[in-house]
Amino acid sequence: MIRLTIALSFVLAASPALAQETALAGLREAARANPRDYDAQVALGRAQLDAGRYREASATLRRAARLRRGDPAALYEAARVEFAQNEYRRARGQCRAIQRADRDSAVGHVCMARAFLAWNRSSRAFEELEAALQTAPNDFEALLALGDAHRLRGSIQEAEEAYGRAIRANPQSAEPHLGLGQLFAAAHGEEQAVQHLRRAHELAPNDPDVDFELGRLLSGAQAAQHLREAVQNRPGWSAAQAALGDALSAAGEHEEAIRVYREAIAGDSHLAGARAGLGRALAAAGQYEAAEETLRDALDDVPNDAESVMALAQVFASTERAEEAYEQYRHAADLDPRNPEPLVQAARLALAQERPVLAVGFLQRVIGQHPSHAPALALMGDVMRARRQAGQARTFYQRALEGQGTIDREAVQRALRALR
Repeated sequence: MIRLTIALSFVLAASPALAQETALAGLREAARANPRDYDAQVALGRAQLDAGRYREASATLRRAARLRRGDPAALYEAARVEFAQNEYRRARGQCRAIQRADRDSAVGHVCMARAFLAWNRSSRAFEELEAALQTAPNDFEALLALGDAHRLRGSIQEAEEAYGRAIRANPQSAEPHLGLGQLFAAAHGEEQAVQHLRRAHELAPNDPDVDFELGRLLSGAQAAQHLREAVQNRPGWSAAQAALGDALSAAGEHEEAIRVYREAIAGDSHLAGARAGLGRALAAAGQYEAAEETLRDALDDVPNDAESVMALAQVFASTERAEEAYEQYRHAADLDPRNPEPLVQAARLALAQERPVLAVGFLQRVIGQHPSHAPALALMGDVMRARRQAGQARTFYQRALEGQGTIDREAVQRALRALR
């Protein structure tokens, strides 16, 4: 039998607070005070791993493994650091140490499965997990790895079943619920994803991975709060910082978003999404010169990022470069035909320049693709009213009031009443 779950019962009971910096200090003190206590060392190592302190976690978990020399479960704990970093070769080396300690150990098969998943070789992982589950059909770690393997392959029903078995094997672990959340999020089942992630958060309220996934699925203040907690509990996590920047930008908190994006880029200069987000936030904050430079750099790396193209168009529009703005608005609309906003903004710019024919061209394209888009319909009503075509203006205003999207309803109703 795999003894891993039993060996970690102390750790799992303590897991809800492991990722906190305050908890780390207490766990360090406990580990120093009890250098021969295996559970205390593993608890500290797991906390360091949650916090992204991979070098410290590796040293701590290797030290714990030496306390139980030759124990497959202890060696597996040390291998977790390599799994977390997707280091296939180093993980494989750790797994071979397990196999040397116990040739028939099911833990060794689970370890090799995790190594293959780090290498994105799910078919090889399934072979190892089949061998592990033949020995221990209800082992938590094997079932969790099986769920992850099916999830990475996109097998929704099989992954859901494996995670369900893992939950029954260890009801107090957040990890299967996290896996289910990731599974349904990838399958566009946001409601189910949030449900499972909230359960994971109940079980592990300071797990940065859970907060990260919730922050990406939720919106507004809830999203920002979860992402702040993810960054707090795993300092220097650039992907979470970039996601937090996105949430802050969406909430209109552009100055804070700029700071957060810059922190993300400082940690990972190749994070194209963070640089694009920074450019958009700078543009929204009116820092046009810096925004243009940042957006051009971001588009050099990811030329088909429609949001960055749109932001660059807005920079041009705000700096009186209308023709360049029109070109970028068209480009953004081509990149993301489902989003009517680039062409609506182009129409607004054309109307501000007193170019109604150009505005109508943009609006006709929007209405042809999105016949119920209220902002475009209201703008078309404005154009028709300016042309003294009251009948058509009335039709477009009425359609706008019945359409979809945010408009100033009172202004549209006033315009309707003013028509003769």
